[in-house]
Amino acid sequence: MRKIFIKLSLSYIFNFKKDKAISISTFLSSIAIILGISILITVMSVMNGFRSELMSSLVGIKGDFTIYDLDQTNLNSLKKKYPDITFIENVENRVIVSSKESIEGVIMKSLKINDFKSMQMLTDNLFELESSFDNWVFIGIELAQQLDLKVGDEISIHNSGSEMTILGPVLNSTILKVKGIFNLGMYEFDRYYIYSNIFSFKNLQNQSLIDVYLNNHNSKDIASDIKNFSYLSWSEQNLSLSQALNTEKNVMFIILFFIIIISCFTIISNQIFFIKEKFKDIILLKSLGIENYIINIIFFINSFIISIISILIGTILGLIFSINIGIIEKILSYLLDYSLFNNEIYYLSKLPYEINLADILLIIIIALSSVLIASIIPLFRIYKIKPNLVLR
Repeated sequence: MRKIFIKLSLSYIFNFKKDKAISISTFLSSIAIILGISILITVMSVMNGFRSELMSSLVGIKGDFTIYDLDQTNLNSLKKKYPDITFIENVENRVIVSSKESIEGVIMKSLKINDFKSMQMLTDNLFELESSFDNWVFIGIELAQQLDLKVGDEISIHNSGSEMTILGPVLNSTILKVKGIFNLGMYEFDRYYIYSNIFSFKNLQNQSLIDVYLNNHNSKDIASDIKNFSYLSWSEQNLSLSQALNTEKNVMFIILFFIIIISCFTIISNQIFFIKEKFKDIILLKSLGIENYIINIIFFINSFIISIISILIGTILGLIFSINIGIIEKILSYLLDYSLFNNEIYYLSKLPYEINLADILLIIIIALSSVLIASIIPLFRIYKIKPNLVLR
């Protein structure tokens, strides 16, 4: 008996030729679910990728946290106690750099060459390098293009010194050779950060900073030893950015979730229309003594199978879109003749993605719950159909 009811339900799904109106309505409701699921998964993957890429790059460049008032004695003792943790002493200055072609305001980080070499994020992304490191400076690819510089060219660096005159502070200047060009893939650092050796800028030094790279160590290991010093973690230094990314992701999730809710209304309307079209079949089944709950199951299976297939297709398409989001962005930018992903705004050279299994499962569970409710609501109309009144 159960097989008969299942076959009857499946016949309603795949009987396209006889019920063209129902087929069109079913197709449209399926498209709504597929689009809702695929868009939501794609957007969440891009948001996750953007956050992960940005945060990992920030940690790789600026360290897990920065100590502001650590003296040399305490620094040496920390280095001995934690040999696997990287401590990079540096001085940060706002300077003006100029070439024969242009001028630009940047942030200069002055540090020792050995410390620079231990910054794996930077050294791994150096694509041009000169062997000599006397009075060196490394610049980003965006700045190199802006100033029309290449390895071996000279660059002038200007900064206000400590000596004051009536007209203001005396401008200190020095000329260095570009020893390397890095490409971090983050527009902010590739354009507005330069690195040089600390010995070239003794007259330009501000307060010394210590960037700490934990290298997979737990921050609790070192927390007790630096609690008496001023320090900020990478998340505290970029608190507004982190909060903005979380808020943006949550808001996008809520907005796109309403697409799924709207698609559920199409399921409800499709189910109501389907019940009306199969009114005679319902009367016949009831007159044969079939109970209401069995008839409900037949129509529920019909709606729920279509919804599950739509969710499955939407999930697969969402994963495909996420994996190929870079190609899709380039195609759309070409067709629209407009850059959809501006690296000057997003600080990244390419559109990232990160597929989060927990997010996908949450989307699927919410979608299944929504279509489950949407499939059940119209079935109450079946209880109101009285075959004896109709047959009279």
